[in-house]
Amino acid sequence: MRRQRHLFLALTVMIAAAGLTACDKDAGRKQETVGKVESGVGTVLGDSDLKKEGKKDKMAGDLKQGDLKGAVKAAKN
Repeated sequence: MRRQRHLFLALTVMIAAAGLTACDKDAGRKQETVGKVESGVGTVLGDSDLKKEGKKDKMAGDLKQGDLKGAVKAAKN
């Protein structure tokens, strides 16, 4: 009985974590897109603050999606 309880608890935690990860990825994609748009508009308008904010959002979006390589690349540019 005790073993079944631990197994059930572990399974519940895994399902909850998978659901949160999916939400983070969706939120990350949205934030990455907003960052790309902000950066592009900042470039066109010559607004360096808006461009920097866009780069930050893009990097944060990449991190939320688990894309460390993309986040590092966004930070370098």
